[in-house]
Amino acid sequence: MKHKFYLFLMLTVLFTSCNDESISSQKSLSITNHEKNTLKTDSSQNKINTIKSTPSKEYKFTFENLQKQASTIKMKDDIYSFSNIKQPIVMITLFSTWCPPCRGQIPHLSNLQKKFKEHLFILGALVHDDIKREALKKFIISEKALFFISINQQSNLNFAKMITPKLRLAEDFPMPLMILFFKGKYFTHYEGSMPEEMIESDIEQLLIKIKKGQ
Repeated sequence: MKHKFYLFLMLTVLFTSCNDESISSQKSLSITNHEKNTLKTDSSQNKINTIKSTPSKEYKFTFENLQKQASTIKMKDDIYSFSNIKQPIVMITLFSTWCPPCRGQIPHLSNLQKKFKEHLFILGALVHDDIKREALKKFIISEKALFFISINQQSNLNFAKMITPKLRLAEDFPMPLMILFFKGKYFTHYEGSMPEEMIESDIEQLLIKIKKGQ
């Protein structure tokens, strides 16, 4: 009987010891997995934090007229910087001399430039036009174009390719295309020939903002 009792006691102790080791092993495995998950999470977080954001692209366009007067436009993050232009309101008009609606718009643009010259600068940019310099001089006189006209067609076209997708327009956009900016930011645009009164109304709105210091 004593032998049986000792045998039973030993088996009980052995079983209990093995069971404790199993529990301890499970706890250790659980801690290890938790640590691995924590490290994995920290690693992923660090990876996300170290990803550099893509720098926004900067654009630069130089416009030059027949008198070789130049104005440069820089654009980044939809903020436009106009060199040699002091007026807070800028209109860029993409047009061609062979385009009837463009020619029809010129007198109205000249009127607006004269009327609001203190606050408005109109920049006409020739695109898709093969007119020669002498012919352009005669065109400006005959059409009484009293605003800046850029003959740097490559830069003009590059500007058009940059701005038209922003306006959700196709490459063969309607002309004239007139884009109005206020203090370096896009305000509105006009596709095709527009009544002078409509454009003047928008300019008047901007003049009110200027008076209010906005």
